[in-house]
Amino acid sequence: MPGAPAGGSARGSLPGYAGSQRRRRPSGRAGLRWGRRTAVDARLGSIRAEEKVVRRWALLGIALGLACQPSAADHEELGDRAYAAGAFRDALAEYQLGLKAHPGSADLNAKAGAAALHVGDYAAAVDAYVLLGQRDGSRAGEAADGLERVARAALGANDRGDAAKGLAGLRAVAPTRPLGRYTRLAALDAADRGDTAGAMALLPGAVAAAADARMADSLLFVYGMAAVRARDCATAAPAFEGVIRRQREPAVADRAREGLGLCSLVQGQRLLETGKPTEAEDWFRRATAPGAPADVVRGAFLGLGDVKLAQGNVAAALESYQQALVGGTPGDTITQRAHEKINALGKADAPSPVPPPNQP
Repeated sequence: MPGAPAGGSARGSLPGYAGSQRRRRPSGRAGLRWGRRTAVDARLGSIRAEEKVVRRWALLGIALGLACQPSAADHEELGDRAYAAGAFRDALAEYQLGLKAHPGSADLNAKAGAAALHVGDYAAAVDAYVLLGQRDGSRAGEAADGLERVARAALGANDRGDAAKGLAGLRAVAPTRPLGRYTRLAALDAADRGDTAGAMALLPGAVAAAADARMADSLLFVYGMAAVRARDCATAAPAFEGVIRRQREPAVADRAREGLGLCSLVQGQRLLETGKPTEAEDWFRRATAPGAPADVVRGAFLGLGDVKLAQGNVAAALESYQQALVGGTPGDTITQRAHEKINALGKADAPSPVPPPNQP
């Protein structure tokens, strides 16, 4: 065998200095730590890979869920099928779900109104038809037809509340549409709700269309009270006086007297406050007419005292203030005000105190 080259290794061809560069396998504790680190790294890599897979599947699931979620069109189609099959409650539920997805759909509102009417859910039908008329002005006539059907059906079911609600909706979407035989109900509903302008607009027509004279006078009384609430006594007074004059219904006539007294008192006070005592006097005297409530009469005498005082007639003013005390109770508002005015007159009439003589 040929000998090794000079400076070479006796075990082969590697140079002698290369031996120190060979990678040595760690031994002892260092080897143990190296082995653990390798295992942990491998495990972390596996976990990260699993997380990526889970995220991908989660995103895919969300995408599939959104893709499978029914749209407004799907609910409308399902509702149409149920409606055609006569399952109106199911149809209404589908249309309402469709409206949640697409609230502005006039078609869905129209269909929901029809389905609700079929199942007797008059409140839902009114809401649907009102929205139809509000969101699509070109379909106001269709909405008004639906609301009239709701009012008719609700009255047939003795549901006056929803019938009135339907008529109020009808007036909202079609203000110029005649209400015909429903005018009375709409007028009374407006009065009950405190819609003074609506009541005063509807009641004359209701009076004219009343079935009998007693009903006409009852509605005329309601008209007068609506005018009182509007502080329009020039309109209220003739209405009350007409009811009182005809005496067709004693109970209504008595209430009309009360209404006339109240209205006259309010009008007299308004005129007195605006510096028109002579005109106010006429209204205060009407408020003292027989049949007026006792407190209204006492308030009217208080007003008459103010009128006479404004005219410079102190004796007549004092007499009217004393009349205002009749029928009162100690401490009530009218009694207190009358005493204050009487006392003020007494002080005004008292002689001025004599000044003390000049001291020297």
